[in-house]
Amino acid sequence: MTLHELLLPTLGRWLGLLALAILVGGLVLELFVLPRDLAPLESARRRLRRWITVAVAILIVTSAGDLIARARVMSGGDLSQAMAALPLVLTRTHFGAIWISRATVLALLLAVSLSRALPARGAGLVLSLGIVLTGSLTGHAADWGDLSLAVIVDWLHAVAATAWTGGLFGLPLMLRRPAWSPELVGVIARRFSRLAGYCLLVVVASGIYNTWVQLPTFASLWTTTYGVSLLLKICLASTLALLGAVNRYLVLPDLDLDASDTRRGGRLRRLGHMTLSGAAPTPAAATAKLWRFLGREALVAVVVFGCTAVLGESTPKSHEGHMSHAAAHEYTGRPGLLISQAPGAEHPSRLLRRRQHAAPNGLRRLRR
Repeated sequence: MTLHELLLPTLGRWLGLLALAILVGGLVLELFVLPRDLAPLESARRRLRRWITVAVAILIVTSAGDLIARARVMSGGDLSQAMAALPLVLTRTHFGAIWISRATVLALLLAVSLSRALPARGAGLVLSLGIVLTGSLTGHAADWGDLSLAVIVDWLHAVAATAWTGGLFGLPLMLRRPAWSPELVGVIARRFSRLAGYCLLVVVASGIYNTWVQLPTFASLWTTTYGVSLLLKICLASTLALLGAVNRYLVLPDLDLDASDTRRGGRLRRLGHMTLSGAAPTPAAATAKLWRFLGREALVAVVVFGCTAVLGESTPKSHEGHMSHAAAHEYTGRPGLLISQAPGAEHPSRLLRRRQHAAPNGLRRLRR
């Protein structure tokens, strides 16, 4: 395939991942981080809901683009052939069945995102987690089966990552208002910091497992496109975690100096701050520094999602020559309709993901 044929799906996946992070992270912020029944936060909630609705709309567009791109790979032809193949892709492939479920959930999410009722927001979060699951069910992890441990771990990894990084996108959009006191900003920032810490633990644990599953040898980290992209992602994620640690342990305590000075090490921390900066920390200065660090973290997170998009369009070393799913037939959701697969042939759902290895007659593999 040409460079632009590979670049466009990667950019679409990147945009979809960013929208998914805003969706999941925004709902998590609204339900678990922002204090309830505070008048100053009502405008922030309205802004957050608008961004969530925009994110759902972007996901609808990118999902449609992904469907067309995969149909084009399977048909082995141009856009017109891909459009003609859409009914077959939707009704006769594993990806098509998952895509229909994803489209249904997105339609429900779009309706729910317009409601301000608390139950509707909770339902929106549940639906958004379902959207994350559809990504795992059509990604590399699904090669071990839809109900495999690899899919569950990949889903947990994606949920934790989007909740964490989505909050990094949402906080600066909501909270940078001069009228809000440093104390209020500190309460919200500390709540999110605790949430981010838990998410980081899940991301690290699940990421180690995913690396072990996808890369059979250590040398694969620098000898394959997938490995190099993963190595870059690990370095960027480590930078993101480091910036978060600086925020948590050096910036947030300055938002509530009276409380921080009574804690163990508070006076030593202030003394170190004065030694490095030449001035005692103030809540106003800490608030400005908080926004700067959040902005840097958000920028790093954007690049991390770019690496994730490249990983999604690359073939892991462990998948070379590997049959995706053990069964020789795939159920499509239509009674009595199976997709046959000859011994040794590549599975259709694998064929969809591995664009660069697709055969021109790939669509004929789907017929009975």
